[in-house]
Amino acid sequence: MRVPPPDFVVVGAPKCGTTAIYATLLQHPEVSLSPIKEPHYFAHDFPRRREVETIEDYDHLFAGAEQAQLRGEASAHYLSSKEATAAILRRRPDAKFIALVRNPVDMFVSWHNECLKALDEDENDPERAWLLQQERVQGRRIPKLCKEPGFLQYKTLCSLGSQIQSLFQLVPEHQRLVMVFDDLQQRPRQAYERIVEFLGITDDGRDHFARENVFVQPRSAFIARVIRFAHLNPSVKRLRIKLKPMLNRHGIRPIGWLLQRNLENKDKPILSRRFRWELEAAFAPDVKLLESLLCRDLGELWSFGDGAARSATRARGSVPHRAV
Repeated sequence: MRVPPPDFVVVGAPKCGTTAIYATLLQHPEVSLSPIKEPHYFAHDFPRRREVETIEDYDHLFAGAEQAQLRGEASAHYLSSKEATAAILRRRPDAKFIALVRNPVDMFVSWHNECLKALDEDENDPERAWLLQQERVQGRRIPKLCKEPGFLQYKTLCSLGSQIQSLFQLVPEHQRLVMVFDDLQQRPRQAYERIVEFLGITDDGRDHFARENVFVQPRSAFIARVIRFAHLNPSVKRLRIKLKPMLNRHGIRPIGWLLQRNLENKDKPILSRRFRWELEAAFAPDVKLLESLLCRDLGELWSFGDGAARSATRARGSVPHRAV
């Protein structure tokens, strides 16, 4: 009898390339991916983010996998979950983990936009949203439609060094692969070679990844709320989980179609130089930790550090530092 899924998991982080890797591996004949892209079954500490809530429904996601295919999934919040990695290993001690990291400042900007799109966030300005973190950790100023208030703790969510450190403490070295978002964009062929070698599947010569999500916003707030209702209402959610794998196999994605029709491109917000320096200072210790874990100079890759130094200098001077 075959061991249960998953054989491998793309564990996140969000806005770091999980969608690109999922969409690219979906085309590989030796891989069977969950038709629900982000089931988040093992993230028990994010109950409202879980698309699948029973192990039977989780196993059913892979019912169409052929015997020789690797069964995998991509849930972008497994990396930040305090329970998911251990839960996956309890079920599959030999499971392989692919994690992705990114410049935390860019990740914050993209994640803030994602929260706006999903109605988890109601503050349009990223700087004001950043400054709301202390209030929100105390339960104030949480948007009514927010699924997981913890996702609005931007500093915690985007501090990937500490999350990768936790992953390293649980997962043996030969079972983990950490990819840098910039490599997927700038050196896609080499990045793809690393992934297929790690998974032990045939290199089919792909030299690019599917395009990552762009900056968008809802055209209609009403339609966005209807979509949110479909995700949060327990009865609708149960029906959607039962039907979605079958519909996806036939290319039928009514909620996805409605979501895409309701989105329009928006300009990426431009951060002030002072605020960018402040963000770099906030994330600098975590980036240093990530550099030590990956044995790679990320500060130079991300042009990270000059702004942090300037912000620290300003903090010691006459301009008060705004803590988070």
